[in-house]
Amino acid sequence: MFILRIWNYFCGYAIIIVKGIKIERFINLAVINGIYLWDIQKIDYTTIKAKINLKDFSKLRSIVRKTDSNIKVMEKRGVPFRMKAMEKRKWFFFGLGALFIFLYIMSSYVWMIEINGLKHADEQAIIDNLNAEGLRIGVRKKNIDKREIENQMLIKVPDLTWIGLEIKGTKAFVTVVEKRPEPQFISREDPCNIIASKNGVIEKILILNGDGMVKDGDTVKKGQVLVSGAIIRDNLADRYVHSMAEVHARTWYEDVEEIPYEQIEYKKTGKTFNTYAIEIIKQKFERNKKVHFEDYNKSNKEIYILSFGSYVFPVKLVVTNYEELKPVTKILNETEAKTQCEKRLNVRINLQIPKEAVILDKKIDYFINDKSIIGKIYVEVLENIGVKDRMN
Repeated sequence: MFILRIWNYFCGYAIIIVKGIKIERFINLAVINGIYLWDIQKIDYTTIKAKINLKDFSKLRSIVRKTDSNIKVMEKRGVPFRMKAMEKRKWFFFGLGALFIFLYIMSSYVWMIEINGLKHADEQAIIDNLNAEGLRIGVRKKNIDKREIENQMLIKVPDLTWIGLEIKGTKAFVTVVEKRPEPQFISREDPCNIIASKNGVIEKILILNGDGMVKDGDTVKKGQVLVSGAIIRDNLADRYVHSMAEVHARTWYEDVEEIPYEQIEYKKTGKTFNTYAIEIIKQKFERNKKVHFEDYNKSNKEIYILSFGSYVFPVKLVVTNYEELKPVTKILNETEAKTQCEKRLNVRINLQIPKEAVILDKKIDYFINDKSIIGKIYVEVLENIGVKDRMN
């Protein structure tokens, strides 16, 4: 029975409604004449619903006349009708097939390169070297020699200690590990001096090894020798040692900031304007739309239209958003200007002072004129200024 239904589906069948007062005789005559009806449903005493093969449908004419019945075709199903429906929409299916072929071909290329692990190295320099070694947008995946690219990148970019390349879908994932800056290493066996890293006044010096050249209260300059690794005494042989000491000194930092009383602030008006562009393989197609805002914030959003997980194809929608800004003139009073000046000075001076330094004193002097206020900050700190310097 199941095989017969499959056969009827491939040959095509119809769902019919039969009405008449001689429904039982209609069914009997159909069976006698070898007409196969299935899924017969009795709707009422004079109406049935059934399925019939297309080749048997024409044989029902004589039976309809004999039983004075009426037949209505409700639905046609099966492969022949599917094919007819596809013929009517052949261009749609042709385009759909062409799209799948296009995507299949495009999936064999790399359309996106993602670099992970960069902290200090120049990303553009990394990309340029990858391009030179054969990893670029639009290259066929089978032409990429991952091991060769990794080896050449380590040779050409000395700032890298390791690089890994992985291809997933149409994306190339490049992971790098950068070299850490190597501090000047001076072995305990190497003679060295301790010099001042900056100007200051010695507050406390503790010498563990070496010959002290300064004492508490002395004013020293940057680069001055504080503890010498050369120990020279009369009637004794000269010795050269690895100096060790802690040298705490008072140092000073200063900075200047000017705050005008009249300031211009840009506030959002709430009005926005979007432009749209389609970018296909770095070719951008957009209509030139004039931005009607005189002052604005601009931001871009890229949406990949064809993206399936790691399969990203080079077709994207670029939405550019413009937010209108309105310039508003603001007049600061003296107190507001001083507050703003103090905030900026504190931020800037804190960037200069080492984290381990102890702030001893801080003051800000203000110089006022008709148009602005000028603030000058002075900070006195206590910090270790001794650094080792190898002796030649």
